[in-house]
Amino acid sequence: MVPDFLADAGQAYVLEYASRGQASQPGTVTVREIHGSGTDPLSLAYRISETRADRGEAEGGDVTEDRAGHAVRIFEGLVLQMPAEQVASLGLTMADLDVAASIAAPAFRKAWAAQTFVDAEPSTAICVAADHDAPLLDPQIAKPWVVPRQGPPDDRPHVPEGTPLGRGSLIAGAVVVCALAATLVWYLVGLLPQSPRAAVQASVQHWCSDLSSGRAGDAYGEFTGAYQHSTSLNTFESSLIGSGGSATCTSTAVSATHASLSLRRAQGGDRTVSLSWQEQGTRWRITAMKVSP
Repeated sequence: MVPDFLADAGQAYVLEYASRGQASQPGTVTVREIHGSGTDPLSLAYRISETRADRGEAEGGDVTEDRAGHAVRIFEGLVLQMPAEQVASLGLTMADLDVAASIAAPAFRKAWAAQTFVDAEPSTAICVAADHDAPLLDPQIAKPWVVPRQGPPDDRPHVPEGTPLGRGSLIAGAVVVCALAATLVWYLVGLLPQSPRAAVQASVQHWCSDLSSGRAGDAYGEFTGAYQHSTSLNTFESSLIGSGGSATCTSTAVSATHASLSLRRAQGGDRTVSLSWQEQGTRWRITAMKVSP
């Protein structure tokens, strides 16, 4: 399935080539920005799963395999007309991808039953980040994909038009790259106001990214003016990351006003960090930080 504006531009293949990869980790969503499509900004938010009988694609409940013994993968997700960083701040949930999967299920069953190439079907717009009670997804921002000027890359196995794609005769490349190309699930997104919890979640991810990249000054800039007035940058760096210059962190709990993080310093040593957040104008800023051994 593909949005009309990509189909009309002859760029349905963008969804296929920009979303290649292995099966996604539970609770994550890959976010990839697309450059050169003529519809900038444009990003994909997708997951990759293996087909199972309980989704109606096979019999017996086992993972479906091709003739070479490779699991057949499905790529499903969202097309969003915004930069990747903005997508990561939306607060996408499991419910968003589950809705996409449920809408696309009939199209997938149609392609699976046909056992041959089928035309892509048009997708429809849905709203995202509407279910505030659903588990938030952890966005994994991937390297941007650039649309080739000469059209789709010529790296598919050649299969003559009309050739049956029966499950017993498909080669691995045809299964993953060709047969499922028409079952990619993508939807245009209508935006709803972002919830405070989702905004804090996005700010935490950005803050942790600054620390892991050695941009302590940028992380310090996320604090309110009052905090920066009372705490110098040197004091901030010393208490948080020590002398290593960077640290990695992951969120363990996030609410509308607070976040708890597990932090590992580059030179060694784990810390627990508690942050308090407050909305100021159009941004969420950190008002206080506590670092515990």
